[in-house]
Amino acid sequence: MDIQKTYPVSWVVMQNTIQECFKSMSIDEKRLLILASPIARTIDATEKDAITITSEDFAKECGIKTNSAYSQMEEASKSLLRRYFSYNNGKKKIYCNWVIRAIYENGEISICFPEEVLLMLKEFDKLNPYTKYKKDVVLRLRKDYSFDIYHLAKKHQAMGQFEMSLGHMKDELGLPPSYDKLCNLKDRVLKPSINEITANTDIELTYENVKKGRSVVGFKFFVKEKPKLALEESKQKKASNTIFCKMSDAQINKYSTTLSKLSELSDLSNFPDYSTFAFWIAGILRDHESVRAETAKRVFKALHQKTDFKPLSTL
Repeated sequence: MDIQKTYPVSWVVMQNTIQECFKSMSIDEKRLLILASPIARTIDATEKDAITITSEDFAKECGIKTNSAYSQMEEASKSLLRRYFSYNNGKKKIYCNWVIRAIYENGEISICFPEEVLLMLKEFDKLNPYTKYKKDVVLRLRKDYSFDIYHLAKKHQAMGQFEMSLGHMKDELGLPPSYDKLCNLKDRVLKPSINEITANTDIELTYENVKKGRSVVGFKFFVKEKPKLALEESKQKKASNTIFCKMSDAQINKYSTTLSKLSELSDLSNFPDYSTFAFWIAGILRDHESVRAETAKRVFKALHQKTDFKPLSTL
């Protein structure tokens, strides 16, 4: 099977068993695994292959400040190096680290995964059931447990619903004892995550209590794809394009240099000098879809407000 052709780099595809990895992980650890997922399968990675993620890409994909991306990645990769999981192979119990080694240099981090993890990131069939979703959609999430609950919802989306006991949920999400109280579980885990998922992703997620007598023993979740998502995104894109403009090469060269020296955009740069930052901005001015929409909007807003730019036309 041609994995690369079937699942392009814009999709995260993971075996369902990898849900175990999300337990107790930080948001940045989850982000690293999500960003590594398409790279691992498209290059058919082995244990010897280092999967590289730059701080610029990490910041752009996750919608965070560039100047803090590298330190967040470094801390997340060190935590992954310390983590391990176990599985049974016949009569043997085998322990395995999530990451074999991590290499840090020049604003990027390269990670090598063991065969067991690569299997979960590369092989998808009836024997290895999996879940897939758009990378940019899941990386919009910010709450502690939204990644986990979104993965579970996408896993069961075809059925439209799924049910979990309280014990099963606590185990799946790796919840600490402080969430044994039902009010804490709802107020700090379920409601914030479900609200964020419904507001920012391609699905609507709701839930109801499952009771035994008067006691709540679990939850029933309902998963519904947003039918008008594509239309809404198209309208949003059309509206947002009003700030984007076609530019001549001369304009791009002139204004990218000017914008690179604005304090309003300084947090976007971890580049060694103004010329390198200007080159990056020039790429955005040529193709605003090359970066996250929020970043492109900031650059073009500064262009309109801080320079004498006169547009040729809107895109």
